[in-house]
Amino acid sequence: MSELQRLLGERLNGDESAVVHDHGRWYGTADIRADIASVQQALREARILPGERVVLALPNSYEYIVAYLAALLHGAVVLPVNPRMPLPELARVLERAQPAGAWVAPDVWTGVAPFVGETSLRFAGELACQAGGRMAVTGVQGLSGRRLEPADLAVNPVAADDAAVLLFTSGTTGTPKGVALSHRQVLATANNVARSHLLTPADVTYCFLPLFHINAQVVALLSTLITGGRLVVEEKFSASRFWPTILEHGVTWVSAVPTVIAILIKAPDEPVVSKTLRFVRSASAPLPALHAHRFEARFGVPVIESYGLTEAASQVCVNPLPPGKRKIGSVGLPCGVELRVVDEAGEVLPAGEIGEIQIRGESVIRRYAYGDDNGSSFVDGWFRTGDLGYADDEGYVYITGRSKEMINRAGQKISPREVEEVIGRHAAVRSAAVIGLPHEVYGEQVVAYVIPEDDRWKTDASFDEAALKAELKALCLNNLSAYKCPAEFYFVEELPVGPTGKIQRTRLRQQVLASATSAR
Repeated sequence: MSELQRLLGERLNGDESAVVHDHGRWYGTADIRADIASVQQALREARILPGERVVLALPNSYEYIVAYLAALLHGAVVLPVNPRMPLPELARVLERAQPAGAWVAPDVWTGVAPFVGETSLRFAGELACQAGGRMAVTGVQGLSGRRLEPADLAVNPVAADDAAVLLFTSGTTGTPKGVALSHRQVLATANNVARSHLLTPADVTYCFLPLFHINAQVVALLSTLITGGRLVVEEKFSASRFWPTILEHGVTWVSAVPTVIAILIKAPDEPVVSKTLRFVRSASAPLPALHAHRFEARFGVPVIESYGLTEAASQVCVNPLPPGKRKIGSVGLPCGVELRVVDEAGEVLPAGEIGEIQIRGESVIRRYAYGDDNGSSFVDGWFRTGDLGYADDEGYVYITGRSKEMINRAGQKISPREVEEVIGRHAAVRSAAVIGLPHEVYGEQVVAYVIPEDDRWKTDASFDEAALKAELKALCLNNLSAYKCPAEFYFVEELPVGPTGKIQRTRLRQQVLASATSAR
C-alpha cells in the first residue's frame, strides 16, 4: 500500500477520543473508522474499483472528511468540486473526468439524478451525520437505498505513484487543466507542511478554507492527521466565530488567506486572543505587507506568508516560524522543492532579478492529466509556474506578478476566457473582455467590459443599460460559480486588440488603472 494509506490507517486505528470537531461535537478515531467503513461499503455495492474517480461535492464538514479518507483508503481517486457549482459547469467536469460515482450534499444539487446513467456516473449518494452521531448513507440513484451495515475498515493497496486526487485548474485559454496528484505527491507536501510548521500531536488546526481546494486538503487536513493533531472544521469563515472558536478549542494554528486577514483587521471589536495560537498562515493570494504588519500589531500573532500551487500539491515556499527569520512581503524560502528564476531564454537569473519562477521536486507534477497537449508548461523537468518574481541573496522568494492573465479573487483562480464565453452567449453582446482589478478585500475582483451589439446604447436615452447588465449578471450566475461572475459590467465602444484581432486583456487592465490614477 502507499505510505499515505499506511499512515492514515495507522492514525485511524488508534484510540483517540477527539480528532475532528464538527456539528458541535468531537469525533474520535472509533467514530471515523465506523463511518469510513459505511462509506466503503457503499463504494463496494456500487462496484467502484481502485483507480476510478469519485466526485466529492460536499461542503466543509465531518462528512466530507470521512468521504475523502474512505476514497483514499479504497484506492479511488478523489475529484473534489464546489458543491455550489452550477449544473452546466458540473456537466463539463463530468464530461472531462468521467467519474464513476459522486457523493453530494443533501439539497444542494436537486438536479443531480439526471446525470446518473446519462454520463459515466454509476451512482450518486448523500452523506449525513445523524443526531446520534452515526453516518447515514442514502442512495439518490444507483444505490439500493437499503441500510448498509459497516464492515471493518479496509484498505485497497495502491502504489505511491497512483493518483490520489484529481483537480481542475483554469487556464488562461479557458480550457481547464487537469492536475492528477499521486499519493506520493500529496504526502510529500503534507510532510513538508508538518516540518515547516513544527506540527506535533499537541496541535489543533482550524480549517474553514474550502476542502474542495488543494490548500485545505493537504495543508490543513492531511498534515494534521499524519502528525496526530486535531482538526476543527467549519463550513466557511465567520468573523464573529473566529476568535471564540480558537479560544474554545485551544487552536494552535490557522490556515487562512489574505481576505480573511483583511476582514479581521477591519473588525471593530477587540477579541480575546487565545495564548494557544502560535501563528496564522497566509496563502493562495498575495498578502499586502501593510495587512501583515497591522494584524501582528493588533493581535500579537505572527503571520506566516507562503506560496503554493495545485501542481505542487499546495505548499512551495513558506516563511520560517519565529524565532526564525521572517520577511514580510516575501513568500519565504522554498520548502521541499527546487526553485529557480529564469529569463525568457530560460537562463537562470541572479538574485534580485525578476523572471519566471520554475519549480521541480517530489511533490510537483511532471505532466497535466488534461489540457496541456503540447507540454509547454514543462521544460527539462521543471514546471513553469507562469508567476513572475525574484529571489533575494538569502533565497527568500518574492512574487511580483503573473505572466498569465489569470484573475486571483481571494485565492480563487479564474480564467477570463471562461467568463467571456458565457457573456458572449447573450444575443445583445458583440464582444467582451474580462479582467481582474485591484480590490481591498479580495485582492482582485472580476470586471467585464462589453461592446453591445446595438449601437443605440451610446445615443438613445431609452436604451435600458441596467436591464441588459442585469441579464448578463443572471446569465453568468446561471452558468458559473458565483466567485467567477463579474462584480461590474461596463459598456464600451471598443476594446484593445492586437494585429490579429485578439483582445489584449493586459493592455485593457493597464488602460483602466491608468485612467483611474489620472482621475484622482
